[in-house]
Amino acid sequence: MSSTTGDSKPIARPPQLYRVSTHATYQVTSPPTSASTSTFKGPTLSHTQTPSLHDRKAPLPLNLATKDTDHSELLFPQPSITSPATVGLPPPILSPYGLNPPSPSGSRRASGSTTQLAIPISIVQRKSLTEITVFTSEQYRSLKHFCSDKTIAIDDSETWESMLSVQKFPVIDPGQDAFDIDMATVSLAIELVSNNRKTKNFNTLLQHTLNQMYRLLNQDFTGEVPVEAYNSLFLVHIFVKQFICSLTGDEIHCHFEARNNAGGSESFADEHEQNINNFSIDPKILHDSRPMAEQLLDALISVILYLNPVASATAYEYYQECLNTFVILVSTQLHQLSASCGDNYFLAILFSKFSHLINDLTNRLVTNLIEQKSMPPVSTNVVYNAYSYLFSSKSPTALSLDPHPVPERSFILLLLLAVQPGEFGGKGGNEFRNSIARLKDELGSKDQDSAISFRLLYRVIYQQLPSEEICLLFYLLMIENNEFKAYVLSRSDPEIFLLPILRLLYEAIERRPNYPQVYICLAILLIFSEDNVFNENIQKVLCQQQIPYQSWLTERLLKQISLGGLVYLVLIRMIQLNLTSHRDLYIHTHCIAILANIASTVTDIQPYVAQRIVNLFDIVTKKYQKLRTRAREANNDDNQVDYIIYGDLVCLILEIINSILTRRLAQNPQLIYSLLHKKDTFLRFQKYKRFSELIDNVDNVISYFHIRIAEANLRAPSTEEVTEIIQTATRTWPPGRLKDSPDLKFKYSEGSDSHEFFCPYVWSIIYRRMWTYWDEEKARIIRDYVISDDESNEVDDISSTISTV
Repeated sequence: MSSTTGDSKPIARPPQLYRVSTHATYQVTSPPTSASTSTFKGPTLSHTQTPSLHDRKAPLPLNLATKDTDHSELLFPQPSITSPATVGLPPPILSPYGLNPPSPSGSRRASGSTTQLAIPISIVQRKSLTEITVFTSEQYRSLKHFCSDKTIAIDDSETWESMLSVQKFPVIDPGQDAFDIDMATVSLAIELVSNNRKTKNFNTLLQHTLNQMYRLLNQDFTGEVPVEAYNSLFLVHIFVKQFICSLTGDEIHCHFEARNNAGGSESFADEHEQNINNFSIDPKILHDSRPMAEQLLDALISVILYLNPVASATAYEYYQECLNTFVILVSTQLHQLSASCGDNYFLAILFSKFSHLINDLTNRLVTNLIEQKSMPPVSTNVVYNAYSYLFSSKSPTALSLDPHPVPERSFILLLLLAVQPGEFGGKGGNEFRNSIARLKDELGSKDQDSAISFRLLYRVIYQQLPSEEICLLFYLLMIENNEFKAYVLSRSDPEIFLLPILRLLYEAIERRPNYPQVYICLAILLIFSEDNVFNENIQKVLCQQQIPYQSWLTERLLKQISLGGLVYLVLIRMIQLNLTSHRDLYIHTHCIAILANIASTVTDIQPYVAQRIVNLFDIVTKKYQKLRTRAREANNDDNQVDYIIYGDLVCLILEIINSILTRRLAQNPQLIYSLLHKKDTFLRFQKYKRFSELIDNVDNVISYFHIRIAEANLRAPSTEEVTEIIQTATRTWPPGRLKDSPDLKFKYSEGSDSHEFFCPYVWSIIYRRMWTYWDEEKARIIRDYVISDDESNEVDDISSTISTV
């Protein structure tokens, strides 16, 4: 959806009053697509006997209507519609500013939000290019020779040995190392590009890299990775990254697939069989007719599947570099405007040629995450490690900054591949997503070799929540894998994952939040709220009895509150702050959907929570009445849209209150107390025809209990006395007095173009991890995560002012 262009039609308005004669389920779609998409399309209407879906677009954000507003489409069905509907959700913008995208003009810098993409200032200003000393003088001379116009023969063992075996190249750690290495190799890559068509030195390097990789997969591998294996892969990683950043798809293909003269020479291969050394190329590699990109991907997948990363420190570093290189190969997508299939040479090969290995690869990457293995101790009696200590540019403390790089990069790679468009996988869709759906628990699985431990995976997830990557993995598992979802829902400790998510939402809404992460957390909560057993269970978990007091809950010290009440409290607070500050339709629509799903199970609601529900209704109705008056006085499109939105919110809150009263009236005396306290607010709305049917039940409850309190004839009743009267009166409440209506239920549904949201988001996470440096100007797919210079200067000014104070 475009929220700034005046020539694009606004999206459909939010819900009007709905009344259905049968149990209704409303589907809520996935987060927004990228800013380049004009609308966010929902599922199409299908009139069948089963719950059907209405065609739906995303709702219009507050105050962003244009003069040609068309309200012909409804987010919810009107009273005459009996089919369940789809709720289309948020604006398709990934800006850290939520609804308001940055100005497209000017250069881009990162914002001060949690989604910032800026290179840290310490990196940008650290040193000039002449002061960057990533390579030793010997390494730099070898690289200059490699990139020059002089061809290095494939059998020139002396030259290859001097470049690959004498000294180990550094392991790239997040931050400064990534930036320094990129800056140090830019000029070398430019020279290599200009000369490689003649020398084909890069293609020879690829063959040496493949040769080393297959040697590691040999049964004779001892566990120590030779320095030439690491160095050759490191150089492929560095130069491919520079190619992808600067060349077109055709140019990348040309440099990758150019064949050197030795490739087809049988006599050359025979000669190497007789003179085997560390740099003798296996004849199978020389005669392999497949594209070099396919051969490299094949070798990388094989190493990831079969090499034991904790066999030694050198194996761990090499395995880490394989994961880095894999991400680099698919980073062609990072430089495109959209996640849809484009000129992604390596991604296309991966999905078309290696679909038979995707299940195994997914299992291995998930296993790496579960095992959480760090680098084993460095062996001091190996020459390779002596070089690591003597020539490494990092201090010994640098290793502690990224203690588990293999697990982290394994599941980052899995996330990146799982959010790719389904077109890569053909008719079957994204096979990595399908493989996530096929993951099995080792308990009860017949195939133990391909099964994983759901228990250990669940433990890793709740221990690392609310990490962005873990939230997204949790979301994918819940939406794709029914067995894992059933496992999580069957557990008796929902607080383990709910509390970190609630805390994130509670704290994020007060500041400029990381919107994509907030969207994903709300989607996770909505998925859980679809299960009535889960909703019942969270009403039984009590804070301070079964779980400790949550210090982050700062607005009031609550003596006792259920986990379900805490969910209500956090989401109501989000709605209120969102309506006044962020004005993001996705946030409050999802919050309302979760509250509605839980409403019919609410039990023993805490007094403060009951008060917040009624206060929310009071706030929304006051705003609605003001907008209604303005809408009558002036023909203003912005007022009209806000008027419709707030009217729909009034309906939804009334539906939630009705659901609690009709299903659990006797168990919620505190809600009745709060309704009596604000009875005038509800009585005022009886005159509005649109709300009269929903108000009737509330008015019925207020009238009944007001009479019971009046009959008690108390002169100055205390809160305790009124509550006791209410509790007594609930025992004589006549059944059937309230009009029954079907439960209001929402179901999460991911849109067909959800990759336009998730793919840039994963790339933004990778970008911010900084174990590879990318120029933000060229990282086009994540351009909506950065802001213009003017806005950035405002953030800098504010930060400077705060520092001064």
